Amino acid sequence: MYEVNQEKRNKFIEIAGKRVNNAIHNLQILEPMANSNNYDYTKEDAEEMFSAIQSTVDMLKEEFLRKFEKNYKKDKMSFSFNKLNETKEEIIEDTNPTDENIEYEKDYNEGD
Repeated sequence: MYEVNQEKRNKFIEIAGKRVNNAIHNLQILEPMANSNNYDYTKEDAEEMFSAIQSTVDMLKEEFLRKFEKNYKKDKMSFSFNKLNETKEEIIEDTNPTDENIEYEKDYNEGD
């Protein structure tokens, strides 16, 4: 079993608690938008929004569950109607990166 660094765990508990509460709050403030007296949207709009949210939650859960693997992929997603944009960054624990990895990191970092 993995030994937990108590100092890092305490920091995780503190920050994760705040971020999870913020995420819940941000989801809850979508609820007033369901009021059809103030907003108009299609069923497809609602499906697209919740599909993007669910995809992000699924990706995040997977990221936490595979933490202990040596090589893993980290996905960053953003939402816009009719298009789900994904930016992928592959994290590889390698002391001798290939030219291809260096170019990828250079291109990725220039996009920030």
